[in-house]
Amino acid sequence: MKRFLFILCFLISTVVFPQDIELFKQFNGHYDYTAFGNTLNVEENGQGGQCFILTSSSANFQLEPNQEVVAAYLYWAGSGPGDFNVTFNQVPITAERTFTESYNSGGQDYIYFSAFADVTEQIQTTGNGNYTLSDLDLTLVIPAYCSPPGSGTNFGGWAVTVVYEDVTLPNNQVNIFDGLESVSRVDQTLDITLDNLMVLDTEGAKIGFLAWEGDRGLAVNETLRINGNILSNPPLNPPDNAFNGTNSFTGSNVLYNMDIDVYPISNYISPGDTSASIQLTSGQDFVMVNNIITVLNTELPDATISIDNIIGGTECGNRELRLDYTVYNLNSTDVLPAGTPIAFYADETLVAQSATVAVIPIDGQENGSITFTVPNNIEADFILKAVVDDTGNGTGIVNETNEDNNEDQAPIHLLLNPVITGLRNLETCDVIGEEFFDLTEATSQIDPIYELSFHLSEADAENNVNPIINPENFQNTENPQTIYIRVSNPDCFLIDSFTVEVIPCPLPDANIELPEISACRDRALLLPFTVYNLEATAPLPANTSIAFYTEEVLLGLSQTRQTIPIGGSENGEIELLLSDSLPNTFTITAVVDDDGNGNGAVEELREDNNSFTQSITFESIPPIPNLPDLLECDKGFDTAIYDLTQQDNFIRTGPNDVVNYFTTSEHALQNTNPISNPSEYQNTTDPQTIYVRLENEICFATASFLLTTENCAPFIPQGFSPNGDGINDTFEISNLLNIYENFELNIYSREGNLIHTAYNADGFWDGVATKGLLFTGNPVPVGTYYYVLVLNDPKYPEAFIGWVYVNY
Repeated sequence: MKRFLFILCFLISTVVFPQDIELFKQFNGHYDYTAFGNTLNVEENGQGGQCFILTSSSANFQLEPNQEVVAAYLYWAGSGPGDFNVTFNQVPITAERTFTESYNSGGQDYIYFSAFADVTEQIQTTGNGNYTLSDLDLTLVIPAYCSPPGSGTNFGGWAVTVVYEDVTLPNNQVNIFDGLESVSRVDQTLDITLDNLMVLDTEGAKIGFLAWEGDRGLAVNETLRINGNILSNPPLNPPDNAFNGTNSFTGSNVLYNMDIDVYPISNYISPGDTSASIQLTSGQDFVMVNNIITVLNTELPDATISIDNIIGGTECGNRELRLDYTVYNLNSTDVLPAGTPIAFYADETLVAQSATVAVIPIDGQENGSITFTVPNNIEADFILKAVVDDTGNGTGIVNETNEDNNEDQAPIHLLLNPVITGLRNLETCDVIGEEFFDLTEATSQIDPIYELSFHLSEADAENNVNPIINPENFQNTENPQTIYIRVSNPDCFLIDSFTVEVIPCPLPDANIELPEISACRDRALLLPFTVYNLEATAPLPANTSIAFYTEEVLLGLSQTRQTIPIGGSENGEIELLLSDSLPNTFTITAVVDDDGNGNGAVEELREDNNSFTQSITFESIPPIPNLPDLLECDKGFDTAIYDLTQQDNFIRTGPNDVVNYFTTSEHALQNTNPISNPSEYQNTTDPQTIYVRLENEICFATASFLLTTENCAPFIPQGFSPNGDGINDTFEISNLLNIYENFELNIYSREGNLIHTAYNADGFWDGVATKGLLFTGNPVPVGTYYYVLVLNDPKYPEAFIGWVYVNY
């Protein structure tokens, strides 16, 4: 027995949406259907019933010898979130489609499931006999559904819908609709519209239902209607209790909590109907509909078409085709009407239309032909499709027994000429030296899928001989000169021509110079340059690019700022970062009219004088001598104020030298983040290393020195005036607070009485007596007082003793 991990809280928290009943499959032919199946309930569920369910049950299936299974669909359902793996006649079955529904009873949500599997092959192989569905185990699920404590909707069951062929039957349309929708006292009406019907004759029409959870004992306003008419089949299915645990095929009334029922509907539909309205009502019983089957009599043609012969497409550039075809009406039960439309497509593009001329009888045919021109937007290779009963937009006007066999197709290959687009004449300026043409510039817009060659005569192009060997570097022999091209694809070719001509035109002539200059390692090189336009007949345009190289490696790019007139020049400067790997002496080459990839944008009189190479040497300056460290008295917390510029005299070697101070070596080397006020610098650590950078026009050098502090002797004043005027209000002893953090200061009166004791955290004395019987908490009178200051520092082991005068 299978076991499931089942959590009851799903009944409360899970949100479940039903699946609408809609068309699943349609069958047209000598078809009908039957159904068989069985419940897993041992009695009808409800108040006080057994809370027990089977895990397997069996049912018998029989067809007549002249009846053949066409399709068989297994549905199984039950309470709970679902068991989607079952066994059918010892064959494991996994659900291919699933459905869910929910029902609220007493404020509690209950979940139900249905599953589907196609078992056609199994039924066809096994044939008539007894079928058992097993391993549908809802044992652990149903206690939450049994009443009490649940809603009394504990159930399980299965059914097989079988479509079969019987040549003695009339032509029928069998439609299988499925989904999972419900009706109950909460939602008392369920409306379902069945579309895609085709009612030609009402004789023998019927409708069947597979429903779950109906109760024979509950019949409050319970009806089943089609097109407003109540369906019934008494005594098995009374009009007020349609879903009552019955099977119309076997006559069983103990199919507990499931229904396999079928009803005649000849009196409730009309010829021409394409849909039907189903309505279920219930004032109490909870019922779920899983599938609906309609069987309708049809007499229909079946149009097919074949492409018999295709004439055309054998001459270059000819897009005209003649198509011979045959329209058939085979495997039909009615004539195919005259005027049935026929559409012809090149891939998905409509290219021609026709129609049948006469009525085509059952098993008859009609030949036809059509001539049309394939539109220019269609490629050489395409699929030609002929579709009968197609108005040109994929829709038909004739109802047929088979709507999926209206098409025939054939591959087509047209012999198309290549397309020559954008062919243009070429001109170049008469410059100093020889002129050459890139002939491919004239044909740049021609699709590269074609084979293309250049020739000096039309005859050579026609015969495909003597092509120009190097068209990218062609020197004309006449001026102007006609060039012929041959453009071909595997099937066809075309000949065309263009001219090349050398013409006089005004042009600039750009060149550049670099001065002699030295470089400094680890420092960007500011390289000046001059661009000239001397031997020119036109100005050199602004923004002409300039590239700078060393050892053929691009260093940087610049450009001219202004238009340079004939005979003029323009100075510029570029900052270049030089690699550490360069040797002490290296070269820099400047190339004007170069985008950094060796390409120019300006046509010039001369193209061979755009570069200038200069040899450059790395130079250095003498190192900075060892600098003295700076020592200052500690002003508190191991900090002091330093004048770093006092080192300038040790560093500078000339009046134009630039000296900067830094807190890190990296900043000094990169010349970034210098100390902004070096004459009043407060250290951040003790000791602290300061880095200095000396820079001149040649190069730079760096050095370093230390900043340190020392604890200096305190300076003790001999008087103060604590009158609150903001001047000299405290007994402020310099070089004491936050320097000698363990000091103790005692103040005594003239009589030798201790009136105040202070430590580092107390700050300076403000003249208020904090000790003694007479003066505690009060300002002391004007007079002389004595102090004893003990620093508790090994540098000053002796106490400082003296007097201070207090005056207001």
